[in-house]
Amino acid sequence: MSARLDYEALLAGLPDAVVGVDEGLRIVLWNPAAEALLGRSARRVMGRMLKDVFPPDTSLVRHLTDTLATGESRSEAEATVEGGDGRPLHVSVMTAPLAARGGAVAAAVAVIRDITRLRQLEAEVRRGETLAAAGRMAVGLAHEIRNPLTAIRGAVQLMKRELGDDARFREYTDVLLNEVTRVNRIIEMLLDLGRPVTLRLAPLNLHQLLERVALLSQEMAAQQGVQVIRRYDPSLPPILADEDRMLQVFHNLVRNALEAMPAGGRLTLITRLSLNPLFSKVDLGQGPRSLAEVQFVDEGQGIPEATRAQLFTPFFTTKDRGLGLGLALCHRILEEHKGTIQVESQAGRGTTVSCFLPVAR
Repeated sequence: MSARLDYEALLAGLPDAVVGVDEGLRIVLWNPAAEALLGRSARRVMGRMLKDVFPPDTSLVRHLTDTLATGESRSEAEATVEGGDGRPLHVSVMTAPLAARGGAVAAAVAVIRDITRLRQLEAEVRRGETLAAAGRMAVGLAHEIRNPLTAIRGAVQLMKRELGDDARFREYTDVLLNEVTRVNRIIEMLLDLGRPVTLRLAPLNLHQLLERVALLSQEMAAQQGVQVIRRYDPSLPPILADEDRMLQVFHNLVRNALEAMPAGGRLTLITRLSLNPLFSKVDLGQGPRSLAEVQFVDEGQGIPEATRAQLFTPFFTTKDRGLGLGLALCHRILEEHKGTIQVESQAGRGTTVSCFLPVAR
């Protein structure tokens, strides 16, 4: 009896999901990790046929079926299973046969490991490397452009002085100077992407920052019929951040959300204390790391998956105007703060952008 209790305790304590089936593919084992990962309670699935819980073409069903038929283990480093909410989960699957006393295969088990966070971490690393490479290119390009641009500005200013008050030519020189100024602003954005970010970190009230951004965006929200809703956690501690940089990030994200709702809707600002989404299941030797999370939730048309994969790529944009540097800069700034940014979106149901920032200790 004690051996059985130890066996059950071992299964209950495993961090990976374990699913067991008998020779007829009826579920006989479903540990707590399987409940958490697959979004279904053991009470709901025990005794049911595996194909009634998962589609027959799912890797999990296929591998368990093969293992029962052949008595051989099966493994797949990257597979997909359906979660309790219907969304696909990225997992690794390994199956093994369980033999009866006579040697025949009587059951099979599958160990399912969530690799979603690992994939997110790999994507974050790749994204950082892409931004660094784009930044180096941008700095070189900006310096090459800035030298002739300075000469053009000087020549136009001399021309304006020589032409005096002649209204026929002043309009042209003003246009030239304004366009040179606009190109300079673009160059500054390119330099922001590439040069080292110097942060002036200080404890800041996150809600005060958000209210300043909401005030600056009030007119645009009113013009588009967007209602701004606040869901703030009043117990949230101060964040450790650079005020100007965080205002830049939040203003960019609010503007993006408003532009996603040209026909009106609701923009919800949410704050709460959260765990680091990339490392919450990875032991770094310091225990879970609490972060302040702020979400910008819009009710726009959402972002297609193919577009979502490129959102933080420099110079990628879906807008008619713009360089496609806004989100790349947001990512860079949050990365320098030891934080991160994530985007979740569903077609026709809006987009949620989540920023994670360290709290002041």
